[in-house]
Amino acid sequence: MIVDRMKIKLLFSLFFCFRVFLFSQNSSIREKILIDDDWKFAFGHQYDTTKDFNHGIAYFNYLTKAGNGDGPADPKFDDRAWRKLNVPHDWAVEAPFSEKGSFSHGFKAASKGFPERNIGWYRKSILIPEEDLGKIITLQFDGVFRHSKVWINGHYLGLQDSGYNGFEYNLTPYLHYGKENIISVRVDTSLEEGWYYEGAGIYRHVYLNKKSPLHIKTNGTFVKTPLISKNEAEIEMLVTVSNFSKSEGEFEIQHIIKDPFGKVVSNKILSSIKPQFYESKDFITSVKLENPNLWSIETPNLYTLTTEIKDKGKVIDHYETKFGIRNFKFDPENGFFLNGKQVKLKGTNNHQDHA
Repeated sequence: MIVDRMKIKLLFSLFFCFRVFLFSQNSSIREKILIDDDWKFAFGHQYDTTKDFNHGIAYFNYLTKAGNGDGPADPKFDDRAWRKLNVPHDWAVEAPFSEKGSFSHGFKAASKGFPERNIGWYRKSILIPEEDLGKIITLQFDGVFRHSKVWINGHYLGLQDSGYNGFEYNLTPYLHYGKENIISVRVDTSLEEGWYYEGAGIYRHVYLNKKSPLHIKTNGTFVKTPLISKNEAEIEMLVTVSNFSKSEGEFEIQHIIKDPFGKVVSNKILSSIKPQFYESKDFITSVKLENPNLWSIETPNLYTLTTEIKDKGKVIDHYETKFGIRNFKFDPENGFFLNGKQVKLKGTNNHQDHA
């Protein structure tokens, strides 16, 4: 009995080590790290620069010299007195109600008419390990309402006007490896986009992405699934590959398709020439699947496309895409048909209600 227990413990230890090894191997290819915790926040001011922490008044500011972010955009700025919070965060819902408030902000004392509450600043420190040198590292925001400006270590990264579009910035040229790096975000809600509650601030998730210099672009896959016949579908796969290295020559794109039950139903390799330095290029290939499991309202079957980038036989990037196979048409007399079955379309005028 003691020997059996020792065998079980040994097997469990080996299995655990094998799982850890697999995880570390996969995570070293591409990482997506949620960085919602431990932000600092404070209100600025729409037009009074002294109340906006003297931002934008330096002679050589961020618009005239790279790395010269001033005020809270300066990595040396002292934010110890700022409020600590986690995102997603909405400062409009925290505000008191006001008859002067806009209905787009729930009649809250935020946005236009409240210059002391329509500018919000966020700051966060992130440690980038030395072993990340050589990777492409990006900062991804799922949504910031609205008119956001972003800096890393005082370097201005860009402006996103919309409060609904996700956006991403390449941090790689501006990072300090093995040290702390300061993210600064200025959010301006003085303009509105909708006629419903919109909120204010970094109200969706934030991620740090790490990937190989030769990689699949963010949201860089697109799958078309037209049915050729009742029992056959053609799967057209588009992948956009970006090359941020000076590496040239051939590489491989491998597309692996698994059915809704996890069984591999297609495995195709495409060999091609790498995009040029700092170039992105589309690659298209297709396969045929017999007797596909169709997506429907009753049985929402989803296939998984795993796309791998291989350089000299080594997998350097992988990306998963979920997709369904279905057939639909609109008939002017009889309405909408899904997989040959008439379906009544029902819907609501349902705006976001994140608050």
